[in-house]
Amino acid sequence: MSERKTSENFMMKLAAFIVNKRKAFIVLFVLACIYSVISIPKVGVVNDLTEYLPESTETRQGLDIMDREFTTFGSAKILVSNITYEKALSLAGELEEIKGISAVSFYDEEDENYDSGDRADYYKDASALYTLTFDQEEDTDLSQEAMAKVRETLEGYSSYIYTTVDKDDAASLKADMRVIVVIVVLIILVVLLFTSKTYMEIVIFLAVFGVAALLNMGTNYWFGEISFVTNAVGAVLQLALAIDYAIILFHRFMEEHEDKDTIEAITVALSKAIPEISSSSLTTVSGMVALMFMQFGIGMDLGSVLTKAIIISLLTVFLLMPALIVMFSSAIDRTVHKNFVPSINFWGKIVVKLRYIGVPLFLIIVVAASIYAGKCPYIYDINSIESSKKNEFMASKERIEETFQVTNTMAIVVPRGDYEKEGKILKRLEAMDEVDTALGLANVEVSDDGKYILVDKLGPRDFSQVSEVDLDVVRMLYRFYAITKEQYSAFMKNLDDYKVSIIDMVDFIYEQKEKGGLEFDDELSEEIDDLYDAMCDAREQLEGEEYDRLVFNLKGAVEGEETFRTVDRIRDIALEYYDEVYVVGDATSNYDLSSSFERDNVIISVLTALFVGIILLFTFQSAGLPLLLVLTIQGSIWINFSMPYLTQSTMYFLSYLVVSSIQMGATIDYAIVITSRYLDLRKTMEDRKTAVTQALNQSFPTIITSGTILTSAGFVIGYLTNNAVIASLGKVLGRGTLISIILVMTVLPQLLLLGDKLIDKTELTRAAHAVLNEEVKL
Repeated sequence: MSERKTSENFMMKLAAFIVNKRKAFIVLFVLACIYSVISIPKVGVVNDLTEYLPESTETRQGLDIMDREFTTFGSAKILVSNITYEKALSLAGELEEIKGISAVSFYDEEDENYDSGDRADYYKDASALYTLTFDQEEDTDLSQEAMAKVRETLEGYSSYIYTTVDKDDAASLKADMRVIVVIVVLIILVVLLFTSKTYMEIVIFLAVFGVAALLNMGTNYWFGEISFVTNAVGAVLQLALAIDYAIILFHRFMEEHEDKDTIEAITVALSKAIPEISSSSLTTVSGMVALMFMQFGIGMDLGSVLTKAIIISLLTVFLLMPALIVMFSSAIDRTVHKNFVPSINFWGKIVVKLRYIGVPLFLIIVVAASIYAGKCPYIYDINSIESSKKNEFMASKERIEETFQVTNTMAIVVPRGDYEKEGKILKRLEAMDEVDTALGLANVEVSDDGKYILVDKLGPRDFSQVSEVDLDVVRMLYRFYAITKEQYSAFMKNLDDYKVSIIDMVDFIYEQKEKGGLEFDDELSEEIDDLYDAMCDAREQLEGEEYDRLVFNLKGAVEGEETFRTVDRIRDIALEYYDEVYVVGDATSNYDLSSSFERDNVIISVLTALFVGIILLFTFQSAGLPLLLVLTIQGSIWINFSMPYLTQSTMYFLSYLVVSSIQMGATIDYAIVITSRYLDLRKTMEDRKTAVTQALNQSFPTIITSGTILTSAGFVIGYLTNNAVIASLGKVLGRGTLISIILVMTVLPQLLLLGDKLIDKTELTRAAHAVLNEEVKL
């Protein structure tokens, strides 16, 4: 009793300090808002989820090497429908003439290498497929200008453009989120209007939410960079997750304000609300903290930002909201209105009557749902997510795949220099049915007949034929090369037997020409420049300082057991020749994500349930009660994630990891609200059925407010954004929250009623008294 009194006195002193220093806190929040406004533009946004793969994964290591050592030119696939072959061929020529486009791959039956079996790969069903390669990387001005010219050229055609050259996910998502935020705010206004007791509280709530969201976005600058997922949904989730805090404090104030003046009422209300809100927030924070244990770095990113968001929301409610309530106390009193929330005692009575049917049915559904959730068909490819609203990128991808077989480009990264080994790997890749084409320096052709490749060693006569340079000139070049390289053995035998690789000789000739050591006529000089430029393009893409890259196109799906087995075979082939091999591409990225998911899935599920269970154990001082609450919310999670299996649809893996923790951490609050009310009411009511009915009725305004906002926010995000990842997260979150609300408002009261004896027997204080009594007897 003494400890409780001390705690209450401390809370009253803390609340009094906050209320008395309210003007200072307003100044602090104004300064913090100014800081946030300045900081928000400085927050970096990462649009590539592979950046969050663990450093130990093959994909992450391979991508780091490729970013450091190789140049990847921009590319695009374009489908033009309702076009004749002749017109399509003419259009290919127009596209190739655009400055910044180095090559346009399209079938030309006039080509001497004509093969009638290949035409269907480029032209079929009155549709033409072009593959464009740019002169530079996709983010350069030249590539951007070239892409703009391509779009201009395609005006008037029915075209589908699949490219990342001018794809701006951030801008598109930002535009979507503006609309989403407006709609969510409107929903919040309607819900708050329905559940409010005074119109002024809506203004105060919006001010508190706005400041908290602004501060969280500004302080993201502390992390340097955040993912586009976190950047897009952070503010909406913060609002939905933390709205309870403001509602609890304001309702406490209105209760106290019935017989106290404003200052005294807010002080007492704050002293009661601080421990209540802090305890409630712990379950939400526990879900966010569980995310931070993920191996996949997106969990740390989202978990840390949302944890910070909840803490900032708490501080804003505790420190700023009391000042706003005092400041607008007159307006609060003037705008009091009748309660719009109806009584739902009738619903409580129905729930109580159906408890012997509801609980067994729930247990059957939960068992089935847990089995089906385990069979959920997860996908890992970001471009394979099903979404209601499609951007141009996804719509074009799907349209192209309807007519043509689309391959996905991959690469093998190996230590540099051994062209013979690379050539063997490339030949084995080309022999595989699953591989469409393979390219490396060891198979780049430099002659029209395909007889010679870039790394072949040729004598003067063969080099003269390939380069179409006079033989005497070539012999002179070979002599000069031998002298420069101090390879004097070339003069001890027939010079025609002295062989140099094409790539080395072209390098040498160009270097000497640039230095002025050799002079050529204009025509020959131009030919050398063209040959050197073409070779440089190949080397930039395929040769680095320490590593070489072999690029190949893989047929079929970008994920799945069959694809993963093919990737393993390709890796094993390369490992026969090298000790260090990295296979990089969408398929390996998806494989690494699937491997990471298996571990993260267990971590998230166990830690979230464990954290929440421990918090509930200390909150309710009962060992049995947390089981009932966690069973209810975990059941809603299983039902949520059994839906894809039952509807024969797919689930993006990240949606499960993120939503399962948010659903457990956030919606357990709904269960806590009802349970707390029930435990309080049964102390004064002998009839437990009436206590359950009243608990439901009293909890309804809080649950309907928070639940409606979180559900609505999820569905609005899911159906109004064209970013597939964000859309998937939104839909699953909205559906999961709705399921949680239904179970909390139906099954949980029934479990509490039927498990009433379990709650009593597992009460920790009762167990402690029993032990104490035994000791006294002894």
